[in-house]
Amino acid sequence: MIRTFIRPALICAALGFVAAYWVYHATLRDEFKALKISGEARLNEASSRLRLQIDALRAQTNFIAGAPHLVTTVMEGDLESVSDDLTDYALTYGATRIDLYAPDGTPLATSAFAPAPASDKLIQAALNGRLGYSQTIEGENRFFQFSRGVTTSAADPIAALVVTADVAALEFEWPVTPEVIVFLDDRQTAFSTNRASIALFPLLDSSDTFDFHLRPTSRTAGDQVYQYALPGTPEKEALILSAYVPHFDLTAQIFLETQQARNTAIVRALLAATLVLIIGLVAAVAAQQRRRLELEAQYSATLEARVEERTEELRNAQDELVEASKLAALGRLSAGVSHEINQPLAAIMNFAENSKKFLERDRPDRASENLTMISSQVERIKRIIGNLRAFARQEVAPTDRIDFCDVVRASLSAMDDSLREAGIDVSVALPSAPIEVIAGRVRLEQVVLNLISNAADAMAQSDVKTLSVHLRTEGANAVLTVSDSGSGIADPSRVFEPFYTTKELGSSKGLGMGLALSHGLVTRFGGTLSCKNLDKGAAFTISLPIAE
Repeated sequence: MIRTFIRPALICAALGFVAAYWVYHATLRDEFKALKISGEARLNEASSRLRLQIDALRAQTNFIAGAPHLVTTVMEGDLESVSDDLTDYALTYGATRIDLYAPDGTPLATSAFAPAPASDKLIQAALNGRLGYSQTIEGENRFFQFSRGVTTSAADPIAALVVTADVAALEFEWPVTPEVIVFLDDRQTAFSTNRASIALFPLLDSSDTFDFHLRPTSRTAGDQVYQYALPGTPEKEALILSAYVPHFDLTAQIFLETQQARNTAIVRALLAATLVLIIGLVAAVAAQQRRRLELEAQYSATLEARVEERTEELRNAQDELVEASKLAALGRLSAGVSHEINQPLAAIMNFAENSKKFLERDRPDRASENLTMISSQVERIKRIIGNLRAFARQEVAPTDRIDFCDVVRASLSAMDDSLREAGIDVSVALPSAPIEVIAGRVRLEQVVLNLISNAADAMAQSDVKTLSVHLRTEGANAVLTVSDSGSGIADPSRVFEPFYTTKELGSSKGLGMGLALSHGLVTRFGGTLSCKNLDKGAAFTISLPIAE
């Protein structure tokens, strides 16, 4: 009896050992991979944090060097006032010191008690019109230094400004993290780190004030593992990730402790071995469970048949869903065509009525003007249909350099009679000079007409009806704002969704497609269309890049 169970027991023990070994190394490999992924993210975060600090110092250097008051004081030769200004700047921006040098390197003014020796590299960079940058070590102190020339209207700088920042002060702003992070310079010196005890490693004498041990051990899960010990702490095992950061010419490193990964691998290996032993015990009584297994096989066959049946039903349902989607798309297209053509048709009806009145008043010249406008609106309908045909064929509708001011004027002219009949006061602010953008003229007019028409509809029940149209430039963009004194937008987050409307359904007011189509058109032109509620009313803003 005992001999009967010895062989299965030995087999289970061997399988348990193999399973534990495999699971341990597989888990360790996966844990190391996850550890490296998270470590890379934290290393990038630390690099980005230091980069932001350095970028801020660069910006401060540029700002101080170009400060008009400082330039004027330097030109007047009032060096005592210059020193006072530099002291104020140093206190304001947290710089360690700020020095001003003549082009030959002679100190002119400083925020410190005494001037510091000039750096030829920094001064030459400043005099050449560049932003100088260097990493400096003075004793146990580490500094970032930046330089910029102080210029006037003349071509050559009249002085060189050098801003010095203490690295330790920058490190003080970092959050506390469990991982050791260092930034090594080209001499492999720990120039910046979140552990003050290893700063300047290996520059300092390890036998006196420095006691940092770092040595490679064997490769684990395909990765080189290191043993390291900070001063006064026991040795720990870690992976070391490195990444060169050219933005500030330092190599970032992070020490990722592996003890937790090994603990996880050990636990999973023990669980795997235990699972194998349990499976062995189950196998010993497998004969008694044969009937149950046969029944389970029958159940599995039945379940598989049901799965195949359900799969076929789902396939049929998917085909029906595709057909329904096609019908929905056709409905949305029909609604869009109706909405886009309704606007020029309404304008044609308006111009036709006006022409009739002018002919009755024996004013054929004004009637001719209205007939010309009708022709223009017919041409607009042709272009709209052409745009829809191009969309259906996945063609790219043509764009050109157009004057945004002319587009706004044409849109206001088309809506002039409707606005006057509605009793709406119109306030227009357009620049005197043309503002050219890259867009389709007809499509952009459709967008502006839609915004003006919506604003007029929104004020239908308002006591005060004021429409404001303001075109301006903001940086590299042309910005048009159409605002009204209506009741505002009930749900601004949904205003650009297809078929979303607060107007009466089925009326001539539209189907809720205008803003959705307008948003799509402006996006294709490389711009944005946004909206917001005002204290009374709402405002829609179009922003398009100005043509170069």
